[in-house]
Amino acid sequence: MHVRGAKNLVPKAMVASLLGSEVSELRNVPDIKDVEIVRNLLQIHGVKVDADPLTGDLSLDARNTYLAEYSEIDAYAGDSRIPILFCGPLMHKIGEAFIPDLGGCRIGDRPINYHLEVLRNFGAVVDKQPNGIHISAPKGLSGAKLELPYPSVGATEQVLLTAVLAEGITELRNAAVEPEIHDLIAILQQMGAMITVYTDRTIRIEGVSRLGRFRHQAIPDRNESASWASAALVTRGDIYVKGAAQRDLTSFLNIYRKIGGEFEVDEEDPVLARRRAAPAPSAGDRRPSGLHD
Repeated sequence: MHVRGAKNLVPKAMVASLLGSEVSELRNVPDIKDVEIVRNLLQIHGVKVDADPLTGDLSLDARNTYLAEYSEIDAYAGDSRIPILFCGPLMHKIGEAFIPDLGGCRIGDRPINYHLEVLRNFGAVVDKQPNGIHISAPKGLSGAKLELPYPSVGATEQVLLTAVLAEGITELRNAAVEPEIHDLIAILQQMGAMITVYTDRTIRIEGVSRLGRFRHQAIPDRNESASWASAALVTRGDIYVKGAAQRDLTSFLNIYRKIGGEFEVDEEDPVLARRRAAPAPSAGDRRPSGLHD
């Protein structure tokens, strides 16, 4: 099995291309609904998105961005919450943004109040209207000192995508530090952003006046890797998971071993993993023989 690019990174990387003044390239892009939604949303905002027919790699050109019609945004967004992340980049690019009413998902309601409060702290004006929320930055956006009530991944992404071109320094405390956050930071740094991550969940962003492009291969999806490993454990099978990254699965692999699983990292390619050879369980020992990553 081959692990695709991280679902929780790729759509956000696509949004990050809005900040650039050059054409960006993104590799290891999964064929999933969120990618399609973001591609459509980018295109209605004037971004040229081209996909390689063989690899699915994306080329993203945001040099001619403009504000889309409200009806188009609403139609393409559906029940996705990703449009909220367009706000910072669009305000930097064209001075305003619009998002439709955003609800939750199958796991429950997830309000966007943290996002809106973050944007207000940067100097944005949030105007709630009957058909959605209009957000503008008549005086531009400036750095801010922020602390999240809990390490929200979405709010951390919002801060990063907004702070990189805001005037001055932004300091975010209690930030999310998942692998996908670090990969997004790597993308922004390629574009010219100045970002420092400290060990106490504090992120410091020094705003710059211009960002260029990125050429980046998305990290593998750790949830997909863990799902394949779990399937091997349940079926007592042997699955070779190509592209899985051990560095992003440390906690999962520790638990995996504790419950009877086993894995082996391929020596020729450290991001490949396979099952360590183990004797078949006897009739009196039904513990799974386990596996990979």
